[in-house]
Amino acid sequence: MKKSLFLVSLSIILFTHCQKARQESVSEDIFDRVRHLPDSIKINDITIYYLFKYQILAHRENSYDSTMVIEKVFERHPKIWKELYGVLFDSVRFSTEAGMISWNKDIYQDHSDTIESRIDQLLEVNFDSTLKASLTGLKRLTGRSPENVKLSIILSPVEGIGFGGMENDAFILDLLDSNFDVINMVKEGIPHELNHFIYEPTRANDPDKDSPLRLCIDEGFACYYTYRYFDGGISKAQAVEQMSEADWQWYLDHEREIYEQCAPYFFQSGEDDPLRQLGKEMGAPKTLFYWLGFRIIESYVQNHGKDSWKEIYELPVKDVLQQSNYAESLR
Repeated sequence: MKKSLFLVSLSIILFTHCQKARQESVSEDIFDRVRHLPDSIKINDITIYYLFKYQILAHRENSYDSTMVIEKVFERHPKIWKELYGVLFDSVRFSTEAGMISWNKDIYQDHSDTIESRIDQLLEVNFDSTLKASLTGLKRLTGRSPENVKLSIILSPVEGIGFGGMENDAFILDLLDSNFDVINMVKEGIPHELNHFIYEPTRANDPDKDSPLRLCIDEGFACYYTYRYFDGGISKAQAVEQMSEADWQWYLDHEREIYEQCAPYFFQSGEDDPLRQLGKEMGAPKTLFYWLGFRIIESYVQNHGKDSWKEIYELPVKDVLQQSNYAESLR
């Protein structure tokens, strides 16, 4: 009886030891993989910071290097933390050293399996090669190239941005945002964001550059460009936030109502985000004004010719809406 108990106990000990060794091996493997990544890459006038690298390495050898987080994550691209996350979510949490140290202390332990899986996906999709191909396609289709772009790939404790930002020098790709598949986010998200990079600088003299209509046209145009970039390789639904066909049909079923609800807010001033709020109130399955902007651009092209979408880079957003005849098509 004692011999049997001893064997069982020995088996448990050996199993536990093997499990622990396997976990340590897996963790060490991810540390080694990210350690060999560059701190940043520069392609044309786009700089990509691999900030996630140090968010992970700060936890190597069962310790926490808060100095690494401040020097290699916070201070490397401070604008995304202070002016993007700090403004949208929590100033203390993201705009101070103490706040950054606090949430980075737990993020790897709390999400280690997810982080390792999504890092694998990022490496699989080969971010820099995908970016180079997308830049080549952008130049071929539009004759334009983005300038002064700074984009950080990060691990964030809050969802809501995914792949986006505020200005060309303050963009992020959040590997922990569960609303997105990493591979699709990179392959389809890069063309989308590249269009923002070349369109938004053309808004400098647009009298309605700060209006909800500008936001609607801006996002819809990025979705439309992505659709044209893949030249039939993805559906319209997929180009607009990776919608399902059921999502797309919901919008078609409510199209006139959507426009009538949104139109009164197109030129509203202030810090409010009325079109996003309307989407929530209407129960829209995705971001309402992305789809609406796409439909306005699509209507413009239907009225002005296959390649007329390229004119939108130079047109004021009010002219795009009026010349699209979108409102008239709903009557």
